[in-house]
Amino acid sequence: MITRYPRPVREVHQIELTTRCNLRCRYCPSPQKLRPHEDMTWETFEVALALVAFYVRQGTQTELSLTGIGESLMHPRFVEAVARSREVLGERRELVITTNGLGLDDALCAVLAPYRPQVFVSLHRPEKAGPAVEAAKRAGIFAGANPAPSISAFDWAGQVKWHVSAPKTLCDYLRLGWAVVLVDGRVTTCCLDATGGGSFGTVRDDPETLRMSPWKLCESCHMEVPR
Repeated sequence: MITRYPRPVREVHQIELTTRCNLRCRYCPSPQKLRPHEDMTWETFEVALALVAFYVRQGTQTELSLTGIGESLMHPRFVEAVARSREVLGERRELVITTNGLGLDDALCAVLAPYRPQVFVSLHRPEKAGPAVEAAKRAGIFAGANPAPSISAFDWAGQVKWHVSAPKTLCDYLRLGWAVVLVDGRVTTCCLDATGGGSFGTVRDDPETLRMSPWKLCESCHMEVPR
């Protein structure tokens, strides 16, 4: 079968609000500072949301995740970012938040609840994650816990030293045209792109010109390239 690449982007699956984190996990590339630790500017975030809005109008945007190699809750305008994301997505599309739970409590959950995010809590620090899970449950926004580093582990396509137990699966980012917006506004093919090396454009480019293809990290990834 002939591989049909480059393929058009069909949705912005993730927006990386920050590369800063309040943990230093061994199985994460963030502590290595493969990119600068910084927050996305509000101007860049609004342009990224304009790109999301384009795919909403096209009917191909299904959900949006505010995640990346940093802890999204650390962005100084995090709650405002959640509110604006819901405004752009509308009521039917899912808005996903992933967090290590260190900053998630009843007060924050109460503020987030009206925007109906689906909150996933990573179990990196059980003594923090446990109360965060319960707070999200009380607010009705808990979607699940993430124990992947223990039971479905990967090594970020060889970018960190960690065991790999995640099953082989097709890469949905390439298969479905899911793009990731990095903290500086670059658009990349890959959710595991810790360096930005897979970037193929920016949020300021004409959406019609954004095309994604496999790149060198695909060779060492536990996910397979769709044909």
